[in-house]
Amino acid sequence: MASGCVAVVDPYSTGCCVALECHKRGYKVIAMWSKDASDELKMHRPTSCDDLVYYSELTEKSSIADTAAALKHAAGEHEIVACMVGGESGVPLADALSEHLKVQTNGTQIPQRRDKKIQQELVKAAGLRSVRQAGGTSLSDVSDFLASEPMPVVVKPVESAGSDGVKLCHTKEEAEEHFKLLMSAQQKVGSQGAAVLCQEFLKGKEYVIDHVSVDGKHKTVMVWVYDKRAVNGAAFVYHGMLPVDSESPEAKVMIPYVRGVLDALQIKNGPTHGEVMMTADGPCLVEMNCRAHGGDGTWGPLAKALTGGYCQIDAAADSFLDHAAFNKLPDKMPSPFRATGQEVMLVSFTEGTVTETPGYQKIRELPSFVYLEASVKVGGKIERTTDLFSNVGSCILMHQDPVVLAKDVESIRQMEQDYSMFDLDESPLTLRRPRADSTVTKTAIQAHAVVGAEVAVAGRGRTYSRDREDMETASPRQRTGSLTEGEDFIVVVDPYSTGCCLAHECSKRGFKVIAMWSKEASDELKSHKPLSCADLVYHAELTESSTIEDTAAAVKASVSSGTLVACMVGGESGVPTADTLSEFLKLRTNGTQIPQRRDKKIQQELVKEKGLRSVRQAGGKLLSDVDEFLKSEEMPVVVKPVESAGSDGVKLCHSYQEAVDHFHVLMNAQQKVGSQGAAVLCQEFLKGKEYVVDHVSQDGVHKTVMVWVYDKRPTNGAAFVYYGMVPVDANSEEAKLLIKYTQGVLDALRLHNGPSHGEIMMTSDGPCLVEMNCRSHGWDGAWVPLAKLLTGGYAQPGVALDSHVDGAAFDKIPAVYPSPFKAAGQNVMLVSFFSGTVRTTPGYDKMKKLSSFVALQTGVEVGSKVELTVDLFTAVGVLVLANSDAKKMEADLAEVRKMEKDGLFTFDEEVDPVQVEPSPDTIVPSGRRRTESFESKESKENVASRWSVTTKGDERLDPLLAAVFAAGGVGGLLAG
Repeated sequence: MASGCVAVVDPYSTGCCVALECHKRGYKVIAMWSKDASDELKMHRPTSCDDLVYYSELTEKSSIADTAAALKHAAGEHEIVACMVGGESGVPLADALSEHLKVQTNGTQIPQRRDKKIQQELVKAAGLRSVRQAGGTSLSDVSDFLASEPMPVVVKPVESAGSDGVKLCHTKEEAEEHFKLLMSAQQKVGSQGAAVLCQEFLKGKEYVIDHVSVDGKHKTVMVWVYDKRAVNGAAFVYHGMLPVDSESPEAKVMIPYVRGVLDALQIKNGPTHGEVMMTADGPCLVEMNCRAHGGDGTWGPLAKALTGGYCQIDAAADSFLDHAAFNKLPDKMPSPFRATGQEVMLVSFTEGTVTETPGYQKIRELPSFVYLEASVKVGGKIERTTDLFSNVGSCILMHQDPVVLAKDVESIRQMEQDYSMFDLDESPLTLRRPRADSTVTKTAIQAHAVVGAEVAVAGRGRTYSRDREDMETASPRQRTGSLTEGEDFIVVVDPYSTGCCLAHECSKRGFKVIAMWSKEASDELKSHKPLSCADLVYHAELTESSTIEDTAAAVKASVSSGTLVACMVGGESGVPTADTLSEFLKLRTNGTQIPQRRDKKIQQELVKEKGLRSVRQAGGKLLSDVDEFLKSEEMPVVVKPVESAGSDGVKLCHSYQEAVDHFHVLMNAQQKVGSQGAAVLCQEFLKGKEYVVDHVSQDGVHKTVMVWVYDKRPTNGAAFVYYGMVPVDANSEEAKLLIKYTQGVLDALRLHNGPSHGEIMMTSDGPCLVEMNCRSHGWDGAWVPLAKLLTGGYAQPGVALDSHVDGAAFDKIPAVYPSPFKAAGQNVMLVSFFSGTVRTTPGYDKMKKLSSFVALQTGVEVGSKVELTVDLFTAVGVLVLANSDAKKMEADLAEVRKMEKDGLFTFDEEVDPVQVEPSPDTIVPSGRRRTESFESKESKENVASRWSVTTKGDERLDPLLAAVFAAGGVGGLLAG
């Protein structure tokens, strides 16, 4: 048994595994914690090291002499035979302390050996390929570099943490501007080390080269390559780490390069972990880490299997404690490898709260399973993986049969793609989502499809369309009856979105339009004018007064001569004012018999009273008010405050007890803030397909002008992404049911006049109201040109005007829109599967050439930031397609969907995170648990005792690995 003490500085992650290896060899291990080691790092112990007990634990003192004295005192009578580094933060102390103790050391000749900038300068001085760079505090320090370096270049603050302030600049002028911005920002916050670094933009594949050295003799213990792919809108997402054959062309180039780097940095002893980019002109150092490969050492068993018995962890111990064993190690790992295997980093394509982790169990059951780092627990929240921090775990797989390994890797990737890695809490989207037709996205649904020239409005969307003979409709219909041209007025309350299209229709027919803005109308809504209405000029714009009398008086004062013939609602916020004002002015009206007609709860109660299917619900202030409902209703149920704004406080509860607990939480929360209307609503969780049923009514006669169905699909990890709005044939069974049901709802809500927009869920037991909107279908009227083609000439805004001012025209509109349709078409919501800063828009250019193209509205242009489409706010446009030939329309639609998959845009290139962020093997995802494997269930020694192990020559074979392969793989071992 060995004697003596070994000091391991900052023994966390793989450093803890190195400490354990020393302990197993009989040495007394002292944990020396540097000043840089946080409490979190001190807790970072792999499960395989649970049995490790330190002889002593110390913390760095104020001086190296005091630290050495404390170490010697802790060692007592035992000789300190080695002082080695554990984790990255311990490198400076390990070098200084080992030098002071006069034991094997890398010394302090290079006091800031970890500094990337210093590393690059030393490598360059040695005549090796390094990152081209220049830095300083004034532009003159970098001007020559910017003038000579091919663009783009990376410009970043020298004290950058991760990617903070990092920018990829595509021109010299852009780089100079960002340089000035960074210097100014650093000087404002008083940064003592304010400076800016400009670097070449590294492109290539990232490799890891692990060495162990003794007195400048370097042995290559493994070469790995990172598997990085563009997913979830991020350009570089880590999917795994694969071993590289030492005789491959890449390894033959990189191994001598990295050994040259080690010499340049004067790293002569111990383990190193080099990160190297293989560029077009050869390997280039990204960073040299002066410690063992991190990642909790989970790769250790795999490395031993690949090499036939050793890995960097035990070789590192050899380099300090057993030089004879180190000398027996081969110069580089054997070729071919003795086994097949890899690390698989787990990627999430969805987000939500985890209720179960079935994928983890399936991974454990794979034939090639070795380790699982399960970083997600039940109740935890996951997000789409875009970097190492959002990975959802990793696993080590290995097997003698490469076919089995490949199959297991594919099984994991399939679980990621079909979202079966985790079960997620269902979200009550249908009850709390924004209305699809009223959402104003960042990039789309902000401009109405116009038949005419290209139009652009600063700060808004852009509409592209073209004249088509098959879209020509009759000239605006002139008024009939007793109305006098130029002397008749119409009030439109809150004329935004399609409400503005309605006001425009009034103007085109010769009416003078008064825009009445309700108290609810924000400045943003007031500015929401579709581009098709750009030439609309109001006769007057008024704001609702404090009383209905004053509001009506203001309207009458605006009607200088002629007659006020109608008061109509424009946008949703204007419904109460439009009903009250039209009633007061004795014009056609829906009246105020139901003062809160927009309230969803009231709508459901009125519908239920009429014997129609409604959302099952119960509400109140006491549990007894909802208890019977909760006990009888099928779970899950939605529990929310009655005064909920959006999704605030909304929860989908999967059990009676969970619902009761959330009821009490909500009541307490509302009472604490003094809410006068404090109460809780419990509702059934609606499931089914969502339809839109649009009507126009006159004196209780309802004309169905269109039925649409939303095309929603799981995409980019979101359960419900809108792909479009598809017209439904009036003679279909669904339409017949929906129309009859919706007209019953209109009667129940006493909506006798004007347009309405019903959102209906077709559940397993028939149609059920989600919400009845007492105004026209929104979406800026983008659907109007298509609706006119489908019906042969009319759409809801024009019919809505007829219902108020032209009874004869209204009577001519059929009770239900025609079947079959007069054309084929749909409104297509454009989905982005990629994200970034837009450089060009080739997808849009292709769409405008399609035979079915009618119009495209989008806010995306060169320079725009595009995100993955996960909801209406992240859609990248609305495309209107229509064609008299259904086959051509379907072919064009298929082409659009292919364009989305291929990418509608080209993006600015992104900086590989390895160039600006921490080493991948040091990242600890938030909430990550410790490594889990068969080692945590049974010690290596106990497992190994069940097999008789033989070795050949000087090769050392871990007993566990011999057992694994004697049993035909890890699966065989576990089954045994």
